Amino acid sequence: MLSVSVGVAMIGLGIIWPLIPVYAVELGAGGTLVGIIIASFNVSRTLFSPFAGRLSDKLGRKNFIVTGLFSYAVISVFYVLPATAETLIIIRFFHGLTSVLVVPIAMALAADIAPKPKLGLYMGTLNMAVMFGLGIGPALGGMIRDHFGMDTAFYAMGFLALLTCILMMIFIPSDARRRGIQEIKKPVSIKKMLSHRVILGISLMRFFAASGQGAVYTFLPILALQLKLTSSQVGIILSANIFLIAFLQRPCGRLADRINPKYLVIIGTFASGLTVFGMPFIDGFMMILLLNIFMGMANGLSLPGGLVITGQLGRSMGMASLMSITDGAWSLGMIVSPILSGVILDVFGLSYVFIVGSLLILTGGVVVAFFLRDYTP
Repeated sequence: MLSVSVGVAMIGLGIIWPLIPVYAVELGAGGTLVGIIIASFNVSRTLFSPFAGRLSDKLGRKNFIVTGLFSYAVISVFYVLPATAETLIIIRFFHGLTSVLVVPIAMALAADIAPKPKLGLYMGTLNMAVMFGLGIGPALGGMIRDHFGMDTAFYAMGFLALLTCILMMIFIPSDARRRGIQEIKKPVSIKKMLSHRVILGISLMRFFAASGQGAVYTFLPILALQLKLTSSQVGIILSANIFLIAFLQRPCGRLADRINPKYLVIIGTFASGLTVFGMPFIDGFMMILLLNIFMGMANGLSLPGGLVITGQLGRSMGMASLMSITDGAWSLGMIVSPILSGVILDVFGLSYVFIVGSLLILTGGVVVAFFLRDYTP
């Protein structure tokens, strides 16, 4: 039920994901302002995610997730109100703030209830639901915009968030009713977590990977506009990327339970970086789709490994606290990516956005290979 609930919520978030850059351009934003609008979502995630995780380790999981989902529904109404692109910065900031209460805390809850030999399977199952939701969302959002308009897409996000909130309230037991789970009342300090070699390596890798992958997820719709692709085609491309990530979560999660998960992280990160490098040198819907398929396969390999490593360490250091630290590192990369990419777009052109993004992902591969060279589960 946790997977179903979070998956439905992510469909709603995915609906507006490829539409925000286009919406901002329609409101008069240039490349740099588009980057700032996208980044504002992750500024609040980076600032508040560690604190939300620590509070969840002390106070429980369910109430945080329900509050975040209800806030999603409320925020969706505000998306249809802006008269200027600058107003979107504020809306995206508060949307990011509510989001830290949902997926990182849900991941911590899944890790709480996972038997030790099946941590990768449990984490992979929940992340599969998250990624399937994000994969369905862009295609659905593109079709909604093409046939019913932009406002309807935002209302659809709000409806799905509210539906998910109700599902969580009804079907997910309260923290007091969950049995056999050892809640950590005093999680390790953030400073001590970041001084841990493995956690630092995973966090840096997620920062660099997000900095590079954000270039694809943010500016692929702009590239598609130049190539005269429709919103529906953009949605299909992004959905194919995310669906492959989702499809690989359970099998790669099982694999991460059986071998050292660091190998999945390292191989997947390098493969993703090489795929992004080729994107500005191709043309046509089918070629862009093919490279996004390869990128999805690479990320589908790396994500379960990182989640398993985080979950293994989280049992002794504070599960939600550690999940939120790595989530904050990803969000920080998503702040850097759209702003840096927006500046590169305005100064050098769109092709260099993807080239620099590729180099950042490859840097993450080098970093994680160095910091996790001695890691064993």
